[in-house]
Amino acid sequence: MARKDGTDDLRIKRTQKSIKEAFFDLSEKVGFEHISVKDITDYAGISRNTFYLHYSDKYDLLNRICDELMRILFFRVGKQLRRAQRGDFSVERVAAVIKLGLSAVEDNKRYYKILLSDFGADILLEKISQIIRLCLNLVKNDIDMLSEYSLEYIVDGMTGVIRYCVMHNVENTENECLAFTKIHLGSIINAANEKEKRVNE
Repeated sequence: MARKDGTDDLRIKRTQKSIKEAFFDLSEKVGFEHISVKDITDYAGISRNTFYLHYSDKYDLLNRICDELMRILFFRVGKQLRRAQRGDFSVERVAAVIKLGLSAVEDNKRYYKILLSDFGADILLEKISQIIRLCLNLVKNDIDMLSEYSLEYIVDGMTGVIRYCVMHNVENTENECLAFTKIHLGSIINAANEKEKRVNE
């Protein structure tokens, strides 16, 4: 049972943080496939029993790290997309939402880069695709003719954009997001605005 002063919660957070940092440092040095739970616990300065209080194995740790990154990404983007549900669609607004998503990635770029350069790439990319689809589902009903075919195009495109930004230094992200939105999402934004006009007539 956690203590009322939050000491246990802080201890848990510190332990999990040291495990994650050990995981990333070792993955960066030798690769995920070559590290063991013992390597992680030795590096973090904790016992194996302590590790197993938090994670079942290194694959569980990998999955939960990816899930945590996705929660951060969804929180940044989903909040803004919920506002857009009220019909506030414009190229500039959508570009700003994309930029917010990329800022969440940029804040954790080292972690994304390590994962995308190693064993975690397929797992992380699949989770990114799921989060993008979840975000799009927030506005799907506001856009006519947004079929599964179109959704797949957007999901794959945005996943590719995230991967590119992780692996490269992108200057002037704001302009890049605006250009991307105009070229690839402009007609979808127009369709959403046309539907809004019809609803309000």
